[in-house]
Amino acid sequence: MRALMICALLLPLAGGLLLPLLRFRSGKSMRVFVGGVTLAVSALAGLLCAFPPEGTLRVLSFTPTLELALRIDGTGRIFMALLAVLWPPAVLYAFDYMEHETRQRSFFAWYTLSFFAVLGVAMAANLFSLYLFFEGVTLFTLPLVTHKRDAASIRAGRRYLVYSLTGATVALIGIVLLTGGGTMPAFVPGGSVTPEHGAEELYRWAFLAAFVGFSVKAAMFPLHAWLPAASVAPTPVTALLHAVAVVNAGAFACLRLTCYTCGTAWLRGSWVQAAVLGLAAFTVLFGSVTAFREKHLKRRLAWSTVSNLSYILFGIALMTPEGLTAALTHIWAHSLTKIVLFYAAGAVLVRTGRETVQETRGLGKRMPWTFAAFTLAALSLMGVPPLVGFQSKWNLLEAAVSSGLPMGMAGFVALLISTVLTAVYGLGVVIPAFFLPPEEAERLPSPGRLDPSWRMLLPMFLILCPVVLLGLAGAEVTRIFSEFASKLL
Repeated sequence: MRALMICALLLPLAGGLLLPLLRFRSGKSMRVFVGGVTLAVSALAGLLCAFPPEGTLRVLSFTPTLELALRIDGTGRIFMALLAVLWPPAVLYAFDYMEHETRQRSFFAWYTLSFFAVLGVAMAANLFSLYLFFEGVTLFTLPLVTHKRDAASIRAGRRYLVYSLTGATVALIGIVLLTGGGTMPAFVPGGSVTPEHGAEELYRWAFLAAFVGFSVKAAMFPLHAWLPAASVAPTPVTALLHAVAVVNAGAFACLRLTCYTCGTAWLRGSWVQAAVLGLAAFTVLFGSVTAFREKHLKRRLAWSTVSNLSYILFGIALMTPEGLTAALTHIWAHSLTKIVLFYAAGAVLVRTGRETVQETRGLGKRMPWTFAAFTLAALSLMGVPPLVGFQSKWNLLEAAVSSGLPMGMAGFVALLISTVLTAVYGLGVVIPAFFLPPEEAERLPSPGRLDPSWRMLLPMFLILCPVVLLGLAGAEVTRIFSEFASKLL
């Protein structure tokens, strides 16, 4: 099984590197190649999740204290399973969306390489390996953000790079202080770093630096502005990489840092826990308020992501089994929900050229399948039972109250207000789309239905299946994630 770990990483790496070099007779041949690689990697990832190999696989030693090593544990399996579920439908959607775009080979090459980097984050066995793959995510997704090569894309890419490098630098400072510049600790449930006597405050500052640095990709305030700017990228990028892979890599790195590197014994109840909880709670509220005010549809969804990623960070920072259970649940709930919302927004853009919330008025009758998918996903994002979004939000609210922390109660209030605002800005799209007259109907391409082809619709409804099924099985999902979380503290 260890050989499968190497195969699961080398296959998307080789596929992405070879794609620009291969000669395809047609675009269809290229799509078959990309689809085949994606399905094979997802199958391997799923197999590794079902039958994780024992122990650590040491791949490469750079120095006596720095080595690239792989290991698959409980939370790594949760993240890998999410990637395996979402990447194939994302590629199918991208085939249709990018059909009339230029530089498709370059796009799908970087798309495939991104799969390699994010899988590496899930499999990393120590902090050094995680950091390498984490920065690989930046390297491979930057060309996707700037794919259009227009002024807006270049500005977004520049901002993404600056924020990512800033986060990487701050995280590296924290890591060096935590490790003393020596051996990078392996990931051990409960933590492997113990502060030296008299140096507890320095270690807490180091943890804060590393947490904030990693949380840049999770768009936590104040280093959040890159994410809404990146919404200018093609929708397959914003949907998968900036609603699932990149942002979840940031949240996953914060989880590894908190529960597998530092542990919570010397963090719980300290000022640094209060600081992280405060930043996450503020981001939850700030992101929701800004999403409520935003009129551009994709940017509204991006600001919603800013808010929802801090739901996850808040759950991690509670440092309780209930908080970690809620965080793991919300990783799945938000990813499944938000990717469908972005897909629907992308379908509207491709089929009608409309980008603002106001312009979606009346489109529900012209694009019934698209807005049916959008509506169901929006209801899950609001936390309407029995959809999976309800389960994750309920778990977070319970965890906030049961923590007994003042900042936990402040977060509870922020979560409640955010839930109300989510309902307002979600229904603010759904209700006008179905019940108000269209905005300048003469601008629409043609009479009749405007839903996209099956290659864009099928991924939406495939992903909505677990949104419903996981919500109906909410108690069992919570129990499974609770078993993983209970082993981390």
